[in-house]
Amino acid sequence: MTPTLSRRLFTVAGLAASASLFSQPVQAAEQTLIVGLQADPVTLDPALMASYFEVAVQFNLHEPLVHLRPDLTVEAGLASFVVRDALHYDFALRPDLTFHDGTPIDAVAVKFNLDRLLDPETASPRRAELAPVAGVAVTGPLTFSITLTSPYVPLLQVLALRAGMLVSPTALRALGPEFGFRAVGAGPFRLISWAKNSELVLERFSGYWRGPAVLDKVVFRPIADETVRLANLRAGTVQLIDAVPPQDVGAVQANPTLRLRHRPSLGFSAFSFNTRQAPFSDQRVRQAFAQAIDLDVILRVAYFGQGVVAAGAVSPSVSWAHDPGLVPWPTDPAASARLLAEAGVAVPVPVTITVTNAAIQLRIAQIIQAQAQAAGFAVTLNQVDTTSLITELRKGTFDLCFSPWSGRADPDGNMFGWFTKDGPQNFSGYDNPEVAAILQDARSETDQPKRAALYIEAQRRIALDEPLLFLVFPKIIQAAVAGLTWEQFAGGGFRLHAASFA
Repeated sequence: MTPTLSRRLFTVAGLAASASLFSQPVQAAEQTLIVGLQADPVTLDPALMASYFEVAVQFNLHEPLVHLRPDLTVEAGLASFVVRDALHYDFALRPDLTFHDGTPIDAVAVKFNLDRLLDPETASPRRAELAPVAGVAVTGPLTFSITLTSPYVPLLQVLALRAGMLVSPTALRALGPEFGFRAVGAGPFRLISWAKNSELVLERFSGYWRGPAVLDKVVFRPIADETVRLANLRAGTVQLIDAVPPQDVGAVQANPTLRLRHRPSLGFSAFSFNTRQAPFSDQRVRQAFAQAIDLDVILRVAYFGQGVVAAGAVSPSVSWAHDPGLVPWPTDPAASARLLAEAGVAVPVPVTITVTNAAIQLRIAQIIQAQAQAAGFAVTLNQVDTTSLITELRKGTFDLCFSPWSGRADPDGNMFGWFTKDGPQNFSGYDNPEVAAILQDARSETDQPKRAALYIEAQRRIALDEPLLFLVFPKIIQAAVAGLTWEQFAGGGFRLHAASFA
């Protein structure tokens, strides 16, 4: 079960953080980095992380078994690996590794972590990512093997992300439901305090396997308002932000005190249609809605051109599996009206769109509202706070709900969980056995051109079914004070081990 995250402030080793965002700001010493985020994490337990908004924090607190490079290739991390054959992977941990609490990272701890993810009682979103795992065997103090039921090409990519992030078994047993609030991992920084929705404080972990981080401390502060977040960067109250408003890219680039970095994303912006209930249980109504929307307008007006329109789940960044021939529905309100008539629904069709109070989401929703109303829909907007978005998606009571995804380097990570019946990101309730079979085959296919053909076929079938209204593959746009250097990753998260001030 998901841990209950207490709203009280806890401290470790006598250190405490202010429960107020700006009343008692942390003094930015030379090697203290203050980061402004769109939203607070929902949990710090990687087994239960399911929100887009944990991406910025996760790699600083937790360390996966293997390492995903910026070029999206996998290399040894905590463990080296040998692919013995399509069903057997052998791993060897580095010696003398410890978690933040000083307990050893050994093969028994790895097995504990992976078995926990595979246990249905854990209810981990990662379980689907590890579904082909038949078992994990300890073969020595620092060696273990993973056996698969069938070939699973994405395995190493999966172990380079949340499914491979190890937590201390000792701390997990001791903390129980509080672990999600007081997580103990093996990343470059360890948790000092977390005042929910106010301030998350990490400090350098001297035992990190790559060597101690340059920064002494990292402080994450959620600042939902994009204008306020950018104003704090300009003022130096924060030194790094995770999402620059696209309309401000030019101004940030022109400011000599700031440094802007951007790169294409692996993820997508989309809305999930609720296919379980009217009106979107009817494919024709979903298609009618999609044909009412002009994605070029959304890209231009909401994203200020910072990205490319999306018709499917696989980003152009994954060039081998991206389908350039898959294009969005043509904008055709007359076709929408015909489809609604065929579906026999009374117009205007009432629809509620659920978004957070983030400015860009409101802009998108307002554009969609105006365009859909011109095609026979009566659209109202429902705003929720940012950290409640995942709750709304899981409840499944929405009509149309914003569904951002940070993306994965392997297309399986952008598709299997979204478009199979029991997938953890299948918020729409989509169920097409033929698509599920194609995606299952694609997981096992070792020939990359054949895998690409399967993903292209699946995307084209999904586009006809329209369980998601894809919008844009947005750019990852981050900014910092001019003296900070940091590395960007295609998933959008921060990995601050090597970050430093000039």
